[in-house]
Amino acid sequence: MESTTAVLVPVFKICGDDHLVLTRRSRKISHPGQISFPGGHREDGETLLECAVREMEEEIGASPSRLEEVCPLGVTTTVTSGKVIVPFIGFIDRPFFRLNRSEVEDLVFLSIPALKYVSSEPIVMPSGKVTIRYRFPGFIVWGATARIIESSLDRIVELIDLRNRGMSLCNNGFIENKKE
Repeated sequence: MESTTAVLVPVFKICGDDHLVLTRRSRKISHPGQISFPGGHREDGETLLECAVREMEEEIGASPSRLEEVCPLGVTTTVTSGKVIVPFIGFIDRPFFRLNRSEVEDLVFLSIPALKYVSSEPIVMPSGKVTIRYRFPGFIVWGATARIIESSLDRIVELIDLRNRGMSLCNNGFIENKKE
């Protein structure tokens, strides 16, 4: 599965509200300036979960030891290339970020409660294919990242609720670490 990539959907609390952590991609790499989750291509011998966690650490400097629980979310594909993207949600206990400036321009913290008041909008690509976007003050989330949010938001809210009630997530907080 060469075209398979993995992303981590980091979640942590700011002033009592849960937030997603997204990156604004560096202008020096592909998809410059776009908003995305930390992630990338799997390396040889690496599981998709290991890939997502490694990419999070490389891009935003969040230590894997800060991840309290990690759970899989629904798989999506890119509209343009058909690349498979496997997202994992990861709960960060204490955020400490050190950006890799060659890959990440800055971070965007997106409030989960705010997502309940925003709807996705369809957009037509130059190829005629359709994807979606979310508009927020100062930035737009579109494409695969927007589709991950749209398809996973109910699951993300459910996992946050379970976590807030002290319940175990994803088989007692762990997922099977199988190669996909």
